[in-house]
Amino acid sequence: MTDTIITDSRTDSVQHIECDDCGLFPLCKPIDIGGRELSMADEFVERRQPIRCGEYLFHEGDGFHAIFAVTSGAFKLVNQDPSAQELVVGFALSGETVGQSAIYPKRYPFSAIALEDSHVCQLPMHCVNNTLNQVPSMQQNLQDMLNKENYDLHRQFAMLMARKNAEQRLSAFLMNLSLRLNERNLASEQFQLPMSRDDIANFLGLRKETLSRLFTKLHQSGAIAVRGKHIRILDKQLLQDSSGLPQQI
Repeated sequence: MTDTIITDSRTDSVQHIECDDCGLFPLCKPIDIGGRELSMADEFVERRQPIRCGEYLFHEGDGFHAIFAVTSGAFKLVNQDPSAQELVVGFALSGETVGQSAIYPKRYPFSAIALEDSHVCQLPMHCVNNTLNQVPSMQQNLQDMLNKENYDLHRQFAMLMARKNAEQRLSAFLMNLSLRLNERNLASEQFQLPMSRDDIANFLGLRKETLSRLFTKLHQSGAIAVRGKHIRILDKQLLQDSSGLPQQI
């Protein structure tokens, strides 16, 4: 299967992440080559391509062909189990990159599905490979990006998967979202959840009914205010205490 990027250009009313706050920036930032600046962004990046809600950016098992940066919107990352049930293994938010985990296996290890109307910048991998061969210093920029991804994945695993009970998992999930939004200079104390309750429950390994009760409990405790998909963190310390996370995360 191939990706299903739509190439219209209706982006005027969409607020995009700033380039400096984007996870792809280590590869896009200009580098000096013998007194001449080379910009991957200017020469190779296919900018702000729209992806409709529910469309696939790529499918699990597709051959690796590009790294993507989410410039607006969000994606869920899913695997299928042997019975063809969807398993949510993560989310990619605005400013985050997706697809680089396929560099070494050469195939995307999961599918990426738009949770809302979104936009991505696409960096074709053949362009990266050609540039790496011509400009060895670019390899450090790629390594910086991969190191950041590995750090973020490790931190997310530590924050979420090590939580022993359901309330801790949900609280840690909300803390993790807030932290990731803050790193991209986006609103991190009040935000709209791009994913459904079903997707959150799937990701956290909870029943939807359990998740709803936990949202109500956190709301009643004064840690958060919940209105549909809108989350407002009222007491960050209380939410962190509820997550069981250490002070330094």
